[in-house]
Amino acid sequence: MDRREQEIRLVERVHGEVEVGPNLDWFVIPRWALVPGWNRAETPILVRFPSGYAVTPPDNFHAAADLRLSNGSQPGSTSTDQECGGRKWLMFSFHIEPDDWQPHADIGKGHNMLTFLAGVERRLREAS
Repeated sequence: MDRREQEIRLVERVHGEVEVGPNLDWFVIPRWALVPGWNRAETPILVRFPSGYAVTPPDNFHAAADLRLSNGSQPGSTSTDQECGGRKWLMFSFHIEPDDWQPHADIGKGHNMLTFLAGVERRLREAS
């Protein structure tokens, strides 16, 4: 089984069924719960598999295009009108330094999409 397929299954065990791009190049978690401080209680989250994954870490993540802070302002370090899968998204600039990304052939032993999503969760808890 392809590494991406394995990782998608791993993500589904924690986050439920996901929507997957036609070439396994992205996936969407349809209902990501948000903490107070946002203009909504949940958002879809889209993550792209970069070329060269898993050696190359994921870079950035996307949320609903209309996600804003509860005061109506756009979150910091985001870009609007990013398109993927026929939809527009709000892209969060979120990077992992290559030295901080240590995948392993056994996806349960090294960094994987779940460890990346843990970083996404931390970022979204900031509500800033």
